[in-house]
Amino acid sequence: MSLILACMGLRCNYRGQFSRAQLLMPVLKMTQVTILTLFYFGSESGFHFLLVQAIAYSFIVFRADQRFVKGLIVALTVLLFLMCEYLSLTDLYLTESKQSFMLVSVFFFIALYFSIVIDLVMSRLKSVNQHLRVLAEKDELTGLSNRRKVLADAVNIFADSVINHDTCVFAIVDLDHFKKINDTYGHEAGDFVLAKVSAKMQSVIRTTDKIGRYGGEEFIILMPKTKLAQAELVMEHLRQTIAALTIETEQGIIIPVTISIGLAPITTEVTRYEEILASADKGLYAAKRSGRNRVSVSPDFQD
Repeated sequence: MSLILACMGLRCNYRGQFSRAQLLMPVLKMTQVTILTLFYFGSESGFHFLLVQAIAYSFIVFRADQRFVKGLIVALTVLLFLMCEYLSLTDLYLTESKQSFMLVSVFFFIALYFSIVIDLVMSRLKSVNQHLRVLAEKDELTGLSNRRKVLADAVNIFADSVINHDTCVFAIVDLDHFKKINDTYGHEAGDFVLAKVSAKMQSVIRTTDKIGRYGGEEFIILMPKTKLAQAELVMEHLRQTIAALTIETEQGIIIPVTISIGLAPITTEVTRYEEILASADKGLYAAKRSGRNRVSVSPDFQD
């Protein structure tokens, strides 16, 4: 039964049900040690000292906000230890000759128990690290990659493109007249617009492309293995989609939004990804000067 319960705990752990798994394991350990001490080995064997594992477990696995559960486990462990010390039977179910075989069986179970506990702790650490990684790489407002993450993607895509001699295009996207939106409707409405536009851009770009918030109302889109002409078509489709987007606030206010986009491809003369971003920024300024709500290739690459 202990082995079955241990496997259930392992299954809960792999399914991400950490709360069930972390509560099942100490209960299993306390129950097993108590029954074996009271009915099989007796208090003279000192087997009940293994209950200290449950106390150590409670301090290692349970979080700081789980003080009640941690305290309950410790209190029950102490109570069970005292019960084993003073209430164990004199007529045991196992003779002394058979106890050695049972001890070997218990040894293997304890080894399995510790393996499950370590796996549980490592799974919790991996889950926490993954959550922290997401927080460190995601922009809180838009849900897109933040500046640090999208620039890291730019480095990797640039390096891969150079090494493999692939085409690649970087784009910088800017919301037109965003300051006017903030001044007219308020910063809360501005944040609402950013979130809506970001979600729409994420749904429109190709699965192979990367997008992230560059800062303020600016975004970077990275298009690996893409030629400049193809990138212009993709970004023009994005521009039209945003221009047709209806953004309505909770107060029923319709806020029109358009975007300007600057493009720059990777060439053999480029040695750093920052040069591509600088060229794409020139394309963005060209789009702004031409009246906004348009896609412009950097002047560095125009015939």
